[in-house]
Amino acid sequence: MDTQEIHKTDSSVKRQITNCQELVQKHPIIWGLILITLFSMLRALQAYTWKNWFGSIEFHETFMFALFLLGWIILVSVGLIGGGIFWLAQTSLDDLGWKREKIGKTIIFSLIGCQLLSMNTIAWSIIGGTRDLPELFLPSITRLLMVIIFGFALPAWVEEVLFRGYLQPLLVKSTKLWMAIIIQAILFTIAHIGWFTSITGFASAFIAGLILGWLRGRDRSLIVPFLAHGLLWTMVAFSPLTI
Repeated sequence: MDTQEIHKTDSSVKRQITNCQELVQKHPIIWGLILITLFSMLRALQAYTWKNWFGSIEFHETFMFALFLLGWIILVSVGLIGGGIFWLAQTSLDDLGWKREKIGKTIIFSLIGCQLLSMNTIAWSIIGGTRDLPELFLPSITRLLMVIIFGFALPAWVEEVLFRGYLQPLLVKSTKLWMAIIIQAILFTIAHIGWFTSITGFASAFIAGLILGWLRGRDRSLIVPFLAHGLLWTMVAFSPLTI
């Protein structure tokens, strides 16, 4: 293949990429639903491999498990979000709501959100038949780091960018805020198929979606629900992970 043919091939590839980007930007809600579908399938596959490869959905302090988490972080956080939202959809961090607000306000609302999410989890656990609170323990540094990295890099980052950063503002443009929050919460719940297996688990996910959607609001910073979501997962380091 000579130089001229290589240039023609490069131009053709670039033109196809541009066409894909234009198509995605022309139908952003449909693209968001496609990304959510892909995310749901990947999450179900993650839960399946996690349980079958390591015996249980818990954080295992082994090198292979660390590689397992790293692989999923690269695939979902970098591949799905980086490729699907930043590259193809040409969405910026500012578009997603990553903007600074007053530090005090951000911290207060993040802590309130984390507390509401915790109360939601505990309430549905009790409704589901669990009468005793999980036993708390002091985690090792390895477990603590694993949980923090996983919690902020996957659930908090991916779900907040996808549901509250990308989809919710698009829905707000075509419907009322409260309806947009409900719709994204329903999709957020459906996306947990394969992760949760009980009705109470899905109910907990739905209420969590409402809480996180409320924290995001119409145009508030995405940092608040991101921190609230990540802090909730950090608490998993101090107790057994029950799914």
